Amino acid sequence: MLREISGVKDEAYQYALKLIKQGARDAERKYLIENSGMIRQALASPSKVSMVLAVPEEARALKALCEEAKTPVYSIRPGVLQKLVGTNYETGVTSIAVVEQRTVTVAELLKKEGDFAESLLLSGENIQDPRNVGVLVRTAEAAGCGALILSSDSAEPFSRAAVRSTTGSILRLPICLVPNLAELLAQLAGAGFTVAASSASATQLAYDAKLSRRPLCIAVGNETSGMTEAARASATDFVRLPMSPNGASSLNVTVAAGVLLYEAVRQKSG
Repeated sequence: MLREISGVKDEAYQYALKLIKQGARDAERKYLIENSGMIRQALASPSKVSMVLAVPEEARALKALCEEAKTPVYSIRPGVLQKLVGTNYETGVTSIAVVEQRTVTVAELLKKEGDFAESLLLSGENIQDPRNVGVLVRTAEAAGCGALILSSDSAEPFSRAAVRSTTGSILRLPICLVPNLAELLAQLAGAGFTVAASSASATQLAYDAKLSRRPLCIAVGNETSGMTEAARASATDFVRLPMSPNGASSLNVTVAAGVLLYEAVRQKSG
């Protein structure tokens, strides 16, 4: 059944509207995605879609998929939808969906017989740019990681900018948010993970390290200052990427993470 949202006082509209704020997203453990391409991904993903709000033509196009997924779909006038999403982006928004956050607990990561026992993981410490967080999600999924671990002082992965930058990967890749990344890295190492931390001062090139071992966690740090001393102390291995002596001194954190992950994938595949 396709129901129409007539104005801003509608209950479904008001629920979506409150998820614009991080406090509500944290409390409800839900977030917003935009436009039919990502909504179609969501309906086919492990994430649960709570409801879809779309302009009339798009609502009709999504109706069958939503009914199959038992997801309520609402028709909403473009002007009313625009009041919800704002005008901060040049691209127009013609539909949004409310999606449950896909997260994983520390206990699940450490479970010896669990899904992550032979996994490749990526962790990020104090990543401040939400777009970098989003690209880390996308890169981790592309490389076949089981999850992305983020310190809780990182930019929120379920914000609008981060979600857009994932291009849909956040719908499939579990996120683990931890208050103390150094402590978790130590726990992973104690559980048999190789924890390979990226450091410009490391003596070993990533290409010479044994990144074929599993389970493995690649760890990267803040865009400016890198990893904290406490997090580095929890690592089992330190690796660096070769840099031209006459060029930039470091790579963007998302680029570095991608190179390290794909080196680990290459080594594993032989």
